[in-house]
Amino acid sequence: MLIKNQNIESVKIKSIDSQDKVLATTESGEIIELHITDQQKKDRLFWESLVNVLRAELWLPLKKKTHELLQNDWLAEPELN
Repeated sequence: MLIKNQNIESVKIKSIDSQDKVLATTESGEIIELHITDQQKKDRLFWESLVNVLRAELWLPLKKKTHELLQNDWLAEPELN
């Protein structure tokens, strides 16, 4: 199931300046700084993936309030009945 949530927005990575400064562009053209968690800062695979996403110019889902990338990408957790 794809996410359809007003608290999520699409961003494209603009630059990776350091582990503490990753800039992204929203669909409306706003430049924002992503919040990178301590766990992500230590994760070599996360950084390799982020560089690949930057090169490929892919859009990623981002929590609007916290500016954190979603761990499950565009897929929502299945609803439990």
